[in-house]
Amino acid sequence: MLNRGNAVGSVCRLPLLFVALILSASIALGQSSTGTLRGQVQDVLGGLVVGVTVTATDSAGVARTATTDGQGRYAFAALPPARYIVRVEQPGFDLYEHTVEVTAGASEPLNITINVALEAEEVTVTAEAPISTEPESDAGAVVIRGAALDALPDDEEDLADALQALAGPSAGPEGEGEIYTDGFSGGRLPPKESIREIRINRNPFSAEYERLGYGRIEIFTKPGTNKFRGSASFNFGDESLNARNPYALVRAPYQSRRYGGNLSGPITQGKTSFFFDFQRSETDENDVVNAVVLDAALNPIAFNRTVQTPVRRTTFSPRLDWQLNPNNTVVVRYTYERSKRQNQGVGDFNLPERAYNTSGTQHTIQLTEPAVINQKVINETRFQFERDSSIRQGGINATTIRVQDAFTGGGAQVGLASTNEDRFELQNFTSWSMGNHSLKAGARVRHVKLRDVSQQNFTGTFTFAGTQIVVPDPISPTGSRIVTFSSLEQYRQTLLHTAGFAPSQFSLSAGN
Repeated sequence: MLNRGNAVGSVCRLPLLFVALILSASIALGQSSTGTLRGQVQDVLGGLVVGVTVTATDSAGVARTATTDGQGRYAFAALPPARYIVRVEQPGFDLYEHTVEVTAGASEPLNITINVALEAEEVTVTAEAPISTEPESDAGAVVIRGAALDALPDDEEDLADALQALAGPSAGPEGEGEIYTDGFSGGRLPPKESIREIRINRNPFSAEYERLGYGRIEIFTKPGTNKFRGSASFNFGDESLNARNPYALVRAPYQSRRYGGNLSGPITQGKTSFFFDFQRSETDENDVVNAVVLDAALNPIAFNRTVQTPVRRTTFSPRLDWQLNPNNTVVVRYTYERSKRQNQGVGDFNLPERAYNTSGTQHTIQLTEPAVINQKVINETRFQFERDSSIRQGGINATTIRVQDAFTGGGAQVGLASTNEDRFELQNFTSWSMGNHSLKAGARVRHVKLRDVSQQNFTGTFTFAGTQIVVPDPISPTGSRIVTFSSLEQYRQTLLHTAGFAPSQFSLSAGN
């Protein structure tokens, strides 16, 4: 009975132990202080998004991250109870943010749906410029300023050639484009440093000009400034890098020196300003004489020589801008130019004995007065006076001998030649607007006084062009034949006083 009683006591203790374990687990579960956050990430079409990072950040800024698995699932275990901001950032999708409250022991799922990001594209649509019938909209018009102007040649003659090539032929019998400087015709091309803008064929049909405006080159010079500004330049070159002229035996000496500058600034602040430019160029150019002459024994010999032809040019030009009142402004500009060339008329078949010198001086005064009459009427008056003087002198005053295809010798026959020219020009134009219409009317008056003296060919020119002589020939059926002699041989036989030989032509100029 004793053993039986022990067995019954053991059986009774097993249910009690099981109940104690259940109660302990329930107490432990009731005392848990963390929660779980889990869910699945998918796009708006229901597709699972794999490998994205999900971030949960509490109010203290502590962030925890989890990565979605192959089923798009994520999970945060043992999260302290708090409010969390759940964020998903993935390239190609919009940013997802959501606030969730995690409580102790909770395990509510938070499924996330993210939207595909739409890339914004910006397209700018501009209206095309309407077709204009205004003459200023001429497709062939060229406006040169800034960097395009700096790219043009610095040398005055090269710059003029470049502009003539851009302008093309002009209307009328002259055929070459005319240069206008600040609205005045017939003036010289100013130094590039003083040019503000160049317009070519801007308005071919402008009533301001007396002929169709093709081939017209309009140059506008720089005005004065309200602050002092200036610049200086120096350009040097010689024959060191030049190739030898193929018609010369040796490389010809050459050197170029060009220096200049400009200065501008105010005279009276806000009312009067000035602009002054200066330029000096010294160029030692050369020409090659390639001819065939006779030596002392009257035998033909080649004559090859390089002759230096120096060129000197000095120019300066002050400009004054004066604002009389808000409606009237006066612009005054004076230009002086002095040039000199030596050993002109030499080269090719022309021997050095035909050299002569030239020099020239030009004075130009320009006055412009634009006036604003009222809001609709503008009047502009322009006046120009120009005096040009040039002299050609030097060389021997002897008869010229021209032997075609051989040489030209003798005197230059320049004598004391000169040209003096005075030009006056007065313009007045008025422009006014009338509703949708713009009108322009005016007048231009020009006066030219010219005195030209030339003694060219006053001592005559003998020309040898080759000849044919009939000589006896007993073999010929006619008993004679015709022999052709070159111009040089004709000249040689003439010097030998051979019968039947004489110059082909003699010309002489005389009179006033």
